[in-house]
Amino acid sequence: MSGSPMYSAVGVGAAVRAAQAAQQQARLAERRRREQARARERARLAARRAAERAAERAARERRDRARIAQARRRAEERSEELARRDGAEREQRLAAFGEHRRAAVSRSLDDVARLITEVRGQADPQTVFDLDGRLSLLRSRLRLDPDPSLGAAAEQLRSRVVALRRTAPDPETPDRAGQLAALEGRLAAISPAEGGPDTAGRAGCTQLLERMRGALTGGQGLRFDALLGTAEHDLARHAAAVARAEAETQARRAAETAARARLVAEAELAAELERLRAVAAAEQAAARLAEQLLEAGQRFEVVAQGARNAAQDAAELGEPTLHEQLLGLLDRAGAALAEGRGEPALAAVAELESVLPAAEERLDDLLAAHEQRTELARVLQDAMAAAGLGFAGFEDRGQDLVLHFDRAGGATYEATLQHDATGTPVLSYVVEGEPDRIVLPATGEITCDRTEALLDHVHELMAADDYHPGELDWDGKPPPSGVPFTKADRRRTR
Repeated sequence: MSGSPMYSAVGVGAAVRAAQAAQQQARLAERRRREQARARERARLAARRAAERAAERAARERRDRARIAQARRRAEERSEELARRDGAEREQRLAAFGEHRRAAVSRSLDDVARLITEVRGQADPQTVFDLDGRLSLLRSRLRLDPDPSLGAAAEQLRSRVVALRRTAPDPETPDRAGQLAALEGRLAAISPAEGGPDTAGRAGCTQLLERMRGALTGGQGLRFDALLGTAEHDLARHAAAVARAEAETQARRAAETAARARLVAEAELAAELERLRAVAAAEQAAARLAEQLLEAGQRFEVVAQGARNAAQDAAELGEPTLHEQLLGLLDRAGAALAEGRGEPALAAVAELESVLPAAEERLDDLLAAHEQRTELARVLQDAMAAAGLGFAGFEDRGQDLVLHFDRAGGATYEATLQHDATGTPVLSYVVEGEPDRIVLPATGEITCDRTEALLDHVHELMAADDYHPGELDWDGKPPPSGVPFTKADRRRTR
């Protein structure tokens, strides 16, 4: 016979079905065991990573706190240093102001002593003695415990001496020009130029000295002497005001300097804290990347070998799409890990973990079908041999298994074992060299009685192994006896 293939669906008996069901349950149990083992290993590694991550996070937080504390300590030390410097400068300013005040009081007391000398011998001795005592007391207070009230006490004593000198008889004509020059020198020493501190006091002293010069040039000695005490008093007050103003200016400048220094210290601290935050963020990013790569690497190791095995099985069982999918995921995950890309590596590994169970289930189904075809091939081979056909080899075409047989007369039988869409085993035969193929021109029917009888005999022999091929069918097969032949019958297929 030569022509279109002949087909037969193969039924299996209860014993074979039971054996196949047992094998299917065993494969299911093995799949579950593998997946549970992988899940346990992933959970174990995840717990270890979590513990390591918690320890590393705690250590990083301790480092960050230590860095920030160190930066704050440096800022506090800087502030304390500035405070100490400011305090030292303030003490120096106070000391300088005290020394200046002491010098001013000392000069005032020296002037009082000179005035007492001028009235000595002209005034009541007891009064002069009392003035000398008060002068000595003020000088003792100046040496031991100078205080702000000394200036006022010195001026009060000066006023008493000046008042006493006015009531005393005129001594020899005093050196009024020298006295005026001394007062002008004192004013120049106190405030050498206009625009300094206590401008109103300086202007008042200047006007007073000009009036004294007018009295001197006008020959008004008594008026000059009357203005002398006032001038000395105003000069002393002006000197104290200038000293206070200078001390206040120095204090203000020192405070401004300290404030600027504090601002600089605060800016330095803020910059250092910002740098530490950036360092901490970079360290956290690096730690996160390291965690991602570690997690992806460990999970990849858990699933990689199973995926490689599944890819190899897919290639052997004729599933090129699944084979390429698994290899592609393996390559993606491996490349991302090698390049240090954490998130792509995790994504590829997660997809591989998701795909692998379904792939293994699909491969188990394919393997079951392959084993069924292999067993069916063995049974068919034995039956063909019992029917007198010799085995000439086979071809494994993925999901199809093709067996070749030879008959003594030279005819060849090619048997293909496959499964249909419902999973039912199907046998198809292509027979070459059998002379019994007859085409009936009137109806288009094709008969091959002896070939059909031979294959029916082979199928009967297969029943001994609990395999039961159904009725043979082919394109153009005549309808059963007594059934009218129709056009559709010519196109019957499996």
